[in-house]
Amino acid sequence: MLRLTRRSEYGLMALAYLASRPGEYCSVREIVEELKLPKRLLAEVLKDLSRAELLEATRGPGGGYRLTQPAERLALARVVEVLEGPVAMTDCMAHSCDLEASCIIQTGIGRVTRNIRNVLEGMTVAELLPAQPETPLAV
Repeated sequence: MLRLTRRSEYGLMALAYLASRPGEYCSVREIVEELKLPKRLLAEVLKDLSRAELLEATRGPGGGYRLTQPAERLALARVVEVLEGPVAMTDCMAHSCDLEASCIIQTGIGRVTRNIRNVLEGMTVAELLPAQPETPLAV
């Protein structure tokens, strides 16, 4: 079964949480408490996202992490690639393969990989957030 790793899952959850608080710095502790995620793994993931310049980090009181760009411009493909590496269905889609000359599924798997990548490129962190209920009009 195809699935995201916990690193990507937690990273996307944290990014969505930060997107719901634009411009605010949120501490690891706050994110852990709100999302019920394991602190050690989340801290590693946030550091990786910060190194990739998807997050800005600041230390001290009032410090934490915040998005470096609007969530509407942050494609899921970028996040997954930072946390997992290239989006590829098989190892040979990401690297060269000894079986390339004789592989009869390469073209088909390549299509599947491109389609998955296109979906991830076409969707942003902002789209992970629940839809906000519309404010009823005053009558």
